[in-house]
Amino acid sequence: MTDSVNLPELAETSEPEKNISLLTLGALGVVFGDIGTSPLYAFKAAFGETLFKGTEQVARADEISHVMGALSLFVWSIIIVICLKYVLLMMRADNDGEGGVLAMFSLLLSKRSKESGLKQTFSGIASKGPLALLAIIGAALLYGDGVITPAISVLAASEGINFAAGGSIPQWVSPTTAVVVLAILFMLQKFGTGQIGRLFGPVMLVWFLVIGALGLGGIIGNPAVLEAINPMWAIDLFLNAPWMAFVLLGAVVLCVTGCEALSLDMGHFGRPAIRIAWFSVVCPALLLNYFGQAAYVMSEGKPPMNPFFSLVPDVLMIPMIVLSIIAAIIASQAIIAGAFSVTRQAIRLLLLPPTSVRHTSKMQEGQIYIPAVNRWMFVFSVLLVLAFQTSDRMGAAYGLAVTGVMLTSTIMLALVARRAWGWSWFVIIPLLSGFMLIDLAFLGANLLKVPHGGWVPLVIGLFMIFVMTTWLRGSRLTFETRTEDSVPLADFIDSSINDGQPRIPGCGVFFTAEEDVTPNSLMKFNRHMPVLPEQVVIVHVHLSSRPRVPKSERVAVEEKGNGFWQLNCSLGYMQDLYLPRLLRQATNQGLPVKLAQVTYYLRRDLPSRVHGHHMSAWRKEFFFAMLRNAKGPTDQLSLPSDQVMEIGVRLNF
Repeated sequence: MTDSVNLPELAETSEPEKNISLLTLGALGVVFGDIGTSPLYAFKAAFGETLFKGTEQVARADEISHVMGALSLFVWSIIIVICLKYVLLMMRADNDGEGGVLAMFSLLLSKRSKESGLKQTFSGIASKGPLALLAIIGAALLYGDGVITPAISVLAASEGINFAAGGSIPQWVSPTTAVVVLAILFMLQKFGTGQIGRLFGPVMLVWFLVIGALGLGGIIGNPAVLEAINPMWAIDLFLNAPWMAFVLLGAVVLCVTGCEALSLDMGHFGRPAIRIAWFSVVCPALLLNYFGQAAYVMSEGKPPMNPFFSLVPDVLMIPMIVLSIIAAIIASQAIIAGAFSVTRQAIRLLLLPPTSVRHTSKMQEGQIYIPAVNRWMFVFSVLLVLAFQTSDRMGAAYGLAVTGVMLTSTIMLALVARRAWGWSWFVIIPLLSGFMLIDLAFLGANLLKVPHGGWVPLVIGLFMIFVMTTWLRGSRLTFETRTEDSVPLADFIDSSINDGQPRIPGCGVFFTAEEDVTPNSLMKFNRHMPVLPEQVVIVHVHLSSRPRVPKSERVAVEEKGNGFWQLNCSLGYMQDLYLPRLLRQATNQGLPVKLAQVTYYLRRDLPSRVHGHHMSAWRKEFFFAMLRNAKGPTDQLSLPSDQVMEIGVRLNF
């Protein structure tokens, strides 16, 4: 019950499949913004690496082979990493439409036990210690990349203004402009990724068509460049200059940065829309442009200042700079939407404290907005812009976190293929070991950038690992204190009858995470005040993956006897979890309560200063700080505050 509040009540309608075209257009504007703008800097960055430093011309056979080898690395990185690994395999490893490392982890948990609920989730995570840590590392590194991607994309876009002005604008203008643009971009998030996608989608469609056309023009000038599709060019480069080719991978990885957004944003637009957009528009445009840039380099016979803009005719230079600025701004949207997705998955897996999660579409469950994440990403992005000032300084940190996520996702994909899909190890090992070898090569090349700024995403990732492991540990200890005295509901009712406990007027509503188990709040209340309300209603809420549960299926009332009633509620992800409304519906099914006389009894976990051996004191203080700032059950359940009584329970661990 952590991500289902504040959901709008919408009409019970479903979007027809014809809207796949709108989803595809939206995916162009949200999912592919990051990877779609890589031609602006990726091939240019290659000429800043050791292999090309000091090169004044590209005329000799070895110099041409270096360009062809680099291009072949770009081409086959896109084919292997994006087309094969992410689009065809990773996007298949979804859990209720959600993708990414945490989605695969939750899929493995669900395969371990068909039962659902808090207890099974905790036991599943506890029994998969190394696997849980791997999932946490992958998710934490995504936050590191999620903070730096908007900063570098928008900063690079604002620097385009200075490029158009011939370098005459003061240095402070670019970071200031970037901060303003970031503020506008993060303010737009509240309208939902679907609405943003409809706004950005047409722009990115024009962008991909234009860069594809520019690349085609370069290829026509030197069609021999198409021979780089032969992977032997890349292999020969490693054979002739292994160290320089390895270092070059630090620039090559820029052409696949943003790949994780394909699976993370699957819940926003769906698998078919993303695949259609990739194979029909994005992939052809990217390949054409990289071929075109290499063709221009070899035709001119010298490394250009900017191979991307060298393809642009002079008459179109200003419009192209404006378009590239807009596209670079859009690029940050992919990772922002991905951060929302991974946060919701982490909350569901009890790796992060509950916070406000707003659904922004009735068509796709994954289209969400998380104010807290949006706010902190904006703050850190602005701090990075002000600290680094230029995109060149920030570029050293770009890509390191993503390569770490790529490696963890490959390991997780191997486990999903084995345990969820039932693949044989004879198929998994040769296939995924190839992916892992590529991931390790990319990661190793980017580790060389740690002293020059690569430490930034690592520090952010390590902090998020600490946050997630602390919340998981503290939540598990909290849950253990709750289950120590768990009593079946039937036994509690029999005990109340045998003891002849007095009843007080009114109705008491208690909540339980497990069906047919006595709520801890009820036991605590009865222990210290040996009375019971005249009517006792035990509420258990089940969250369905459907957008809406029909009204006839939302509430099931079961009389337990002696004034006890069990209320089983089922709600869709687009429905407001408003308990008074559900109680009103239950009264029509025979529940004898008056809403004005209802008191909601909630358990409130209170920090304890008792020093236990389960968690160090300073770490426990950090957990309690998160607990105090987490969204409370009153807000989660949309309860009227004047009818709520909280029963405090000390957390002694």
